[in-house]
Amino acid sequence: MRRRLISFIASGALAAAATTAGAQSLGDRFKQFVGGLDGGDASAQQLPESEVVSGLRSALADGASAAVTQLGQTDGFWGNAARRIPLPGWMGQASSALRGAGFGDQLDSFQLSMNRAAEQATAEAGPIVRETINNMSVRDAYDILQGSDTAATEYLRKQAGDDLAAKFEPIITNTTAQSQAVSRYEALTSRAKPMLAFVPGMNLDVNDYVTQQALDGLFAVIGQQEQKIRANPAAAGSAIAKKVFSTVSR
Repeated sequence: MRRRLISFIASGALAAAATTAGAQSLGDRFKQFVGGLDGGDASAQQLPESEVVSGLRSALADGASAAVTQLGQTDGFWGNAARRIPLPGWMGQASSALRGAGFGDQLDSFQLSMNRAAEQATAEAGPIVRETINNMSVRDAYDILQGSDTAATEYLRKQAGDDLAAKFEPIITNTTAQSQAVSRYEALTSRAKPMLAFVPGMNLDVNDYVTQQALDGLFAVIGQQEQKIRANPAAAGSAIAKKVFSTVSR
């Protein structure tokens, strides 16, 4: 009888502990997280959930806006060596040989037309990005704040990547059609095949390639903006974003 009573009491205690843990709000868990950081202070542990969400949204919106503005203008991709879309696959690998064979002007025109298409598509990214940021939940915000130095960017790509690709592709398809980028690629491929028969992967969906390159470039720049703010919260554009990121700056 005594053994059963002890077992009952122990079970009740475990159940109570589990209920208490389950009832902890995300805010409580965040406060525990911040308190465990070196230099975590009392003010950081008292951040309301609304401020965390607002700060994350503000910082991500600023970073995304800067990226769209930077890349979605003439020479946004083409004039940026780090973001310039390269010649694809086999064409990039064989560019020296192709230039030596007199294809230099065609290669340059084709590469420029791809970058111009990416610039025009990226300029239209704003509405989708803003909607995704506005839909960020409290749980998303805490996960992002405690995540890697590009956690917000990764969240944005996961949530908005497919929608952005669907938005970009028709713009890119229209732009490459106007600039004859696809026909230029096909003409180059046809003329180069005899001398590059050994090179695999000469069949390419130009529009899909440009779409993926544009997305990679956009999220790379957003990620750089996020890293900057995490490393130096004072660089955030709003007071609330500075406050939130200051609580977890390492």
